[in-house]
Amino acid sequence: MNCNHVQNYLDSFLVERPAGELHSDIAEHIANCPRCAHDYETAVQALYAIGITGNITVSPGLKDSILSRIAETGETTQKTVKPGFSVFRLWKPVVITGAAVILLIIGSLFLQPGNDRETIIAVNLLHTVWAAEQAVFDKAGVVYCVNEIIVKPVRNPVLSKLRWLPVISIESDGTQRFHQLTLPAETGEGYTVDDEAWYDPDTGRFKHIVSIGETPVFANSYDGNSIHVLEEDIKGNLQVSAYPLAPNFKPPDNPSEFLGIGVGLTTTLDEKNDKQVSYEGETVLDDGSKARILKVGFGIDGPELSKSTYFLYKILEADNTIAEMEWFAQNNSLLVVRRVSTETLDNTELKWNLAGLDSKSHTAPKQPMPGIQADMVIPDVSVQHMIGKADFETYIFESGPSWAGRHVIADVLDIVSPPHRMFMIAYRADDKRHVVLIQSHSYNRMASQIIKNFTLSYTSPNGFKVWSGPRTKWIAKILLQSAGAAIHDQPSEDCTGYILESPSRTYPCIAINGELTDKELHSLIDSLLPAKEYAEKD
Repeated sequence: MNCNHVQNYLDSFLVERPAGELHSDIAEHIANCPRCAHDYETAVQALYAIGITGNITVSPGLKDSILSRIAETGETTQKTVKPGFSVFRLWKPVVITGAAVILLIIGSLFLQPGNDRETIIAVNLLHTVWAAEQAVFDKAGVVYCVNEIIVKPVRNPVLSKLRWLPVISIESDGTQRFHQLTLPAETGEGYTVDDEAWYDPDTGRFKHIVSIGETPVFANSYDGNSIHVLEEDIKGNLQVSAYPLAPNFKPPDNPSEFLGIGVGLTTTLDEKNDKQVSYEGETVLDDGSKARILKVGFGIDGPELSKSTYFLYKILEADNTIAEMEWFAQNNSLLVVRRVSTETLDNTELKWNLAGLDSKSHTAPKQPMPGIQADMVIPDVSVQHMIGKADFETYIFESGPSWAGRHVIADVLDIVSPPHRMFMIAYRADDKRHVVLIQSHSYNRMASQIIKNFTLSYTSPNGFKVWSGPRTKWIAKILLQSAGAAIHDQPSEDCTGYILESPSRTYPCIAINGELTDKELHSLIDSLLPAKEYAEKD
């Protein structure tokens, strides 16, 4: 057994649900190969994050050996938060299950309420909550909010490493930029991260600092003249940089979107879809305050997954603001975000820049350390952007599906294969037969192996092969769910999917939210061409 055999096995890990014990030869190799041990852990993280719970078992001794290898090699890469791209407003909703999910990055965790009476009550309460969160920052004086992010001790070694939360920075042109605050921990250990925010409603000035102990992890501010950000220099040291405001700069209208307790987790709700939000009754907080509980589920397989993977929101009865939210995955409590205090300050001497913060960044505590993965999602990018960022040949439909509208391209970090990027192209159709095309380094590796068990359905004049198999419908549901923010619908039961093999030996995956005739499918595939050619013609 060698690395190539193990890598071939892992390539199909995300699509073929695992069953039974891990083969002894593979298990032995993983136990003695740091690279394959790390790749195995990453694949298992993806399975946990999307709710697949196949019975993969190994002996206790071998498990300890694998985990020790992973601990030696599986370091989290931390990236810089730096103003640069002109990013459009982040699609809503965007909530993400875990750090290893490669398909459910874009809007995969939409809240999907039904239309029964209890659900409508829950939906209305949730709308009220987000309105109350906005009101937190609409007060006289400088609003000062303190939150705690409590990373809970978890015995499951996979779940202990996959935790994270969204964090948003404001750029010098006023646009929002979406990042990932990674929150890893050793098995059975936890820690607390401090999240502080200051906001002046009269001027739009703000300051946002996330830190562990005295060590800052993330910082972003606006002082009326410049945007300030804590970022890495060429030597890897954190420093504060200032960026002059662009001529079109305008402070964000709603600070709760990037400073509040629910950053990146606010959502719009569509009452036509399946139920994913429910009212769970009342409770009393530690300080004696009365609160109501909302449960928000998410996943790719419908409401069932919400039974084990969900958020619990504890909402103060007095003013409908969030007192606490807790994230559960596989029925394990992963982390709690708790509001410590909210007050207004009269201190006009407050410094809105980040002066002195970089000096504190050199006192890093014991690892593992929270970090920032920059640009998890860049929505609505151009074809030229995709060409420039991709390190493999990308493709696009020359004229798009005849029954659908314009395309929207999202650039997403390929978390299984960083720092590679993945690209999702979505076409929304009035008849709901939306089309989604995804291309990534990870899928190029994975699909090249799994098509060995698939059937060749069509070979186009432009050199594309179309492969179909028993798992392509499942893949189609994942793609369509992931693109929900662009297509505004949940996957239909008659959705179809295919793995494509391009002339350059890449493997895009395509999903259609409905049935296609052979003529429609062939016409669609025949219109694919390299993105570079499309850009030249456009």
